[in-house]
Amino acid sequence: MKCPRCQIENREEARFCDSCGQQISTTPSEKTSPTISYADQLSRIQKYLPRGLAEKVLAQREKIEGEKRQVTVLFCDMKGFTPLSEKLGPEAMYALMDEVYEILMRQVHDFGGTVNEMTGDGIMALFGAPVALEEAPQRAIRAGLSIHREMAILTDKLRKTKEDLPPIRMRIGIHTGPVVVGSLGDDLRVEFKAVGDTVVLAARLEQIAEAGQTYVSRDVFRVTEGYFHFETLEPTMVKGKVETVQVYRVTGIKEKQERSMGIGSPLVGREKELNRLELQIHRLINGTGGIVTVSGEAGIGKSRLMAELRRTEAVKKTMLLEGRALSIGRGLSFYPIIDALKHWSRIREEDTDTEAQRKLEKTIRTIHPDEASEIFPFIATLME
Repeated sequence: MKCPRCQIENREEARFCDSCGQQISTTPSEKTSPTISYADQLSRIQKYLPRGLAEKVLAQREKIEGEKRQVTVLFCDMKGFTPLSEKLGPEAMYALMDEVYEILMRQVHDFGGTVNEMTGDGIMALFGAPVALEEAPQRAIRAGLSIHREMAILTDKLRKTKEDLPPIRMRIGIHTGPVVVGSLGDDLRVEFKAVGDTVVLAARLEQIAEAGQTYVSRDVFRVTEGYFHFETLEPTMVKGKVETVQVYRVTGIKEKQERSMGIGSPLVGREKELNRLELQIHRLINGTGGIVTVSGEAGIGKSRLMAELRRTEAVKKTMLLEGRALSIGRGLSFYPIIDALKHWSRIREEDTDTEAQRKLEKTIRTIHPDEASEIFPFIATLME
């Protein structure tokens, strides 16, 4: 099997090139997947590109091409395409896949990634190229969880008209590693000069993932374990690798996200600032609210100071809500406030809209039983 992209010879049964990750064949059970022309791929990808992104990236083309970057690669495809197409028929299946592609692209773009390729019944997405990103592995996992959630919503919607419809479930593989960016097309599609196993391993993880699950590599796990819950799976042999690969299954987002801040060592030189913050907490307990801004250069100890404040007796007498202003929320209005509300109501990323609404309403009624009817519609609108 010769790869159409890099012309490397591959095994006859290979679905993706062992060198560059390009899809080169389909298994017999999946040959009914829709064939998408390059022109159709281009029009679909550009249709869902965030406004101004293409112009911004193409203006930096000379800087990007030939650059070595740390990139997180996400492969995603549909499990059980054939039985689903048999239930719906070719015309309905084509319309469904159009809706599925729209969901996949929107979720990837919402978290700062770009769709590099459409693979018949799924996509290959990049986080960190051609657009440089902070927290690229974390963004990719959040996009994966969001994709699973949206597919569950889509299944529920379709079952209103066709009750015996099989669930629409995606399988996702994520790996992060260095690549050298090759040419950059006008559709923002990246051709890689040198990839090592970065793209290939992401494709392999997707192939072994169970339906509705996201599998990640050790490299992704190491930089995101403070933000997500993982299940450690047995070391697995994957095609193209001599040794077994440690694989992790993403099981959810941690309610209390952790960062290593040296807790355990004594806090030095910040007693004055800590005392001022404690005083503000006591004023709050006595009925006087306020706003405190803690600012400073990166690494100066802002997070450590707040961690020490959480351990004080004063804070233990209050209800603490935390909303994180992550870089992935720059394009989302009220992101830190929504994050705090989700934390307050224990709303998880995988919860359906109905379940999230139930949790939020229950929480508000617990805190403000007499005012819940006025508070809830406002907060629900904000979170939408």
